Amino acid sequence: MKKILLTTLVALACSTSLLSAGHAQTAASILVEFQGPGGHSSSNYGRTSALHAAARSIIKLQAAGLPLGSYTVSELTGGNSVNSIASDGKFVVKLNPQSGISPEDLLAKVSEVAKAGADEENAFRNVKPGDLTAGAAADIRYSVVMQ
Repeated sequence: MKKILLTTLVALACSTSLLSAGHAQTAASILVEFQGPGGHSSSNYGRTSALHAAARSIIKLQAAGLPLGSYTVSELTGGNSVNSIASDGKFVVKLNPQSGISPEDLLAKVSEVAKAGADEENAFRNVKPGDLTAGAAADIRYSVVMQ
């Protein structure tokens, strides 16, 4: 029993240090956020969705020609209920430090796809900057920040 407990503790300590070492080597982390008007899915049908813009951006990032394994996308979240149009959406892009891509180059590419995702969602819903819905901005806005 003592041997099993000792083996488990050693394995846990090794895996924890490996996870910590991998996390410490992360070269860059980029937070991408989208904001839109949101609304109820039936009474506000047709409004732009911040979460759709985030998903469109991720799809464009996958098609951007970056080397396989050079980054990971995580924490895709948004909205606040199952039957609503998301007024917010976000995801995080983490650079693999062994990728050979500079954090600045990744930031530029992520900024490009975030703009493209927001523009595509706005165009899909026929919304232009300055349009209003119920007194609020109708278009999707975005921000990209290196963390």
